[in-house]
Amino acid sequence: MAANDIIIGRDDGKITAYNPKADYSVSIPGLPDAVNNGLSDACRRVAKAGSENRCEAMELVDLKTGKSRFDELGEYDQVGGEKFWNFIEQHPEDRFAFIHNHPSVGFLSYADMQTFTSNEQIQVMVSTSNNGLKRIAYGDTKDTRLLDMIYQNDVNQLRNRIRHGSLEMADYRTEFQKLVVENAVRDYANLGFWEVDGRV
Repeated sequence: MAANDIIIGRDDGKITAYNPKADYSVSIPGLPDAVNNGLSDACRRVAKAGSENRCEAMELVDLKTGKSRFDELGEYDQVGGEKFWNFIEQHPEDRFAFIHNHPSVGFLSYADMQTFTSNEQIQVMVSTSNNGLKRIAYGDTKDTRLLDMIYQNDVNQLRNRIRHGSLEMADYRTEFQKLVVENAVRDYANLGFWEVDGRV
């Protein structure tokens, strides 16, 4: 998929498993080889750790050196707790890639994009399925507001569809996340967006 082509598919919820033969590599144009190598190594590590522990795992990779500076194991559907936020606050001048796995093939989530859009330190957001499907958002345009406030008009239109019967309440959460994530990728991944399928 070309940079900035945005297609958000529905997540079937099936758990994926780490595959040592899969391609977990990342190659972001303009970043040094050492950084891309560090991002790739982190993708492989979080996929393996997440698969083994049935959770989300994350690493912060320094965008100057390619070195992993922070790692964490989270829950099944989230990662990036209090220790992560404390680390970010302690390093205001540094810039990082937030590398994490999704146990299923899920796209970037609302929480992923909120972290990406609102923090100067996080300039790359990467999610990888445990078996190697990667989504990469890269940008330096930031806004500290909540995404549903930034896209309030679009969210209100979605809610109106429920009122008028053209959207079932059961489908609202999926449609809300799809809407907000697509908009955030469009507006804040100003340096590029890629979907790279390394599954074999």
